[in-house]
Amino acid sequence: MSSINTNVPSMIAQRVLGMQNKMLSISLERLSTGLRINRGKDDPAGLIASENLRAEKMAISSAITNATRAEQVINVAEGGLQGIANLIVELQGLIGASANEAGLSQEEKEANQLQIDSILQTIDRLANDTSFQGSKLLNGNFDYTTAGIATSLTDVTINSARLPAGANLDVNITVLTSGQTAQAYLSTGATFSPGGTLTIEVTGNDGVQQFTFASGSSQANIISAINTFKDAIGVSAVQNSTDTNLVEMRSLGYGSTEFVRVKQIEGGAGNHVLDLPAGTHFADLKDFGRDATVLINGIQAIADGLEARVGRHLEVVDFLQETLVPRTLYSVLAVYDPERVDVHRQPVDDGEPAYWPRTPGKIVVL
Repeated sequence: MSSINTNVPSMIAQRVLGMQNKMLSISLERLSTGLRINRGKDDPAGLIASENLRAEKMAISSAITNATRAEQVINVAEGGLQGIANLIVELQGLIGASANEAGLSQEEKEANQLQIDSILQTIDRLANDTSFQGSKLLNGNFDYTTAGIATSLTDVTINSARLPAGANLDVNITVLTSGQTAQAYLSTGATFSPGGTLTIEVTGNDGVQQFTFASGSSQANIISAINTFKDAIGVSAVQNSTDTNLVEMRSLGYGSTEFVRVKQIEGGAGNHVLDLPAGTHFADLKDFGRDATVLINGIQAIADGLEARVGRHLEVVDFLQETLVPRTLYSVLAVYDPERVDVHRQPVDDGEPAYWPRTPGKIVVL
């Protein structure tokens, strides 16, 4: 008769030993990796939370690395710009010193000119040589490029465009009324005959100046005299294109804050100041400019002279000139891309003729 002997204590010992070996392997794995959870069976819910945290940590670490890298690029560019700024300050000093014609000899002026030329060459060199990892930072490589610009737009400038990478912004601009300068007219004829000497006071945004014109003064001399002080008073003078017997005085700037005042102080027979080429005569006339009226993407823009703004990031500058010609109303469609800008005109079918600026301007996106 045969029998099977079972060593129960040995089997228990083997099972306990196997469990201990398994726990030892898990502990060694955790010690070697430094992780409590190495696989899904260790803690399924904990593994999900752990992987999410690891992903966020990796993203934050990458963002910090990118920010550090960007800071290094900016520091390099800032260093180049600071060097250029210092050179420009030095250049300004040399120019001011060289303007002293009585105190400098010709040799000293020539030496200053050589130094000025050297500074300009150094500025060009800094602009071309300032780079980071082979990428030049100050030579214009990172400027926006334009393509497909309509012939009516001669100047399109983009300072910055807050757009996601590869995104476009359609900008439709409809000019309802143009921006205008303030203006007044002085009746002179080809030869001024006010009936004696006439003194007028011309006032603009920048100052005031009195002029005295004798009978027989030529219109060209009157225009020249006023233009001599145009930067000081903010008013310029030209011969009126419609009536050549009139001197047209305009503010240098556009918009409702610009003004021109012409006042007859003394002398002269009658009033010689007009509000329009065929308008009313005044002894004292003050005229204000006009802000442009613009729709940008169908929204009424906030206008200041030739500048129109919608919100804080979209601005149209120097586009709304005063000289108009009857044409079909157009809007401007501008597609802005970080690397390419397409601008062209697109007609607006309103069924009526309107006005469009004869003098083209420029578009700026901020």
